[in-house]
Amino acid sequence: MKIGFAGPIDTQLLSASLELEELNLPEAYSVPMNALLVSAFLEKGHEVVVFGLSENVSEPQTYTSGKLKICLGRYRKGQRARDFFRVERNDLMQLMRDEPCDILNAHWTYEFALAALAVDRNAIVTVRDWAPEILKQMPDVYRFVRLLMALKVYLRGKTFTVNSPYMKRLLDKWTWHTGLLVANGLADRSFEPVAQWRDATRERTIIAINRGFFERKNIPTLLRAFAHLREKVANVRLLLIGDGSEEGAAGHTWASENSLDEGVDFLGSLPYLEVQSYLRESSLLVHPSYEESFGMVLIEAMAKGVPVIAGKESGAVPWVLDDGRAGVLVDVSNPETLAGSMTLLLNDEKEWQKFSQFGYKHAKESFGMSSVADKYLEIYEATLSS
Repeated sequence: MKIGFAGPIDTQLLSASLELEELNLPEAYSVPMNALLVSAFLEKGHEVVVFGLSENVSEPQTYTSGKLKICLGRYRKGQRARDFFRVERNDLMQLMRDEPCDILNAHWTYEFALAALAVDRNAIVTVRDWAPEILKQMPDVYRFVRLLMALKVYLRGKTFTVNSPYMKRLLDKWTWHTGLLVANGLADRSFEPVAQWRDATRERTIIAINRGFFERKNIPTLLRAFAHLREKVANVRLLLIGDGSEEGAAGHTWASENSLDEGVDFLGSLPYLEVQSYLRESSLLVHPSYEESFGMVLIEAMAKGVPVIAGKESGAVPWVLDDGRAGVLVDVSNPETLAGSMTLLLNDEKEWQKFSQFGYKHAKESFGMSSVADKYLEIYEATLSS
């Protein structure tokens, strides 16, 4: 089968995973999980054409290696929303028309889906976030434009997949579509329980990985909780990874102004494989986000045996954490509650081991990429035969 995959793609991870260094791929607007899914399709013997976007191309470019073709359109650094991503959509449509596929699957309900549906009305759309909720939590013009784009996708599209029961409930309730559930996944080789319990005689690292610092990602509450934790627990550090958490960025400035930067490493955005290295050495992952359609960092931590603390009302998070059996669910709006959960796991080896083992088992049984790819392939076959 020749699969057209339209969405953000981590070209550097894809290059490293498939040993494509000779292609000299430019960095692209990226999401690591998509690269892992593309790799899984290739491992199963299918041909894959990736339709992505990059700030580092001045005109559409195509790169080929074996059964993989990567087609990159332009991604403007700013002003994209003013014309509803017109340049990006036009480049994607041109690339899709030049490289017809048996099936076309667009990931996210914005420029990629609009382009795919303009080329193929039977294109499958994978819903990975809920635009109305994002606009509610981050009310600005950019998110309003994204909402309008998503609404157009729901009007045009026929077949939708969702990555969690939370997203399925939203899609089924607010549109006339019925979402087909296919969870996010990790490469099967990623499941290795390497995390180790550390007592107070050794430094313990708490890690938080978020695409953002304020609003729905809720890092300020985590910093307040960490300050409470340091009053009771010795030898701990907090690593902040993601946009807005760079030294000198808005998040770092806010933390410094509020005297909440002590014991915190502001690492900012890092390559996927480097993030995974930090995770391997961490004692806890704390994910304070108020809302997630899935939460990839949760299964990335569980796959390494790192216990997870996250929000009990944060969208899909309770489902990913098996309703609290595979991770600790708390009120992430309360710094004292968050600090209490961290204190418990750092001080109680039995509790730490329980969530390390249960989390690893649940992630491996539920979110392996090979089985995720098989579910997508079943949907593709059904679509082609209908």
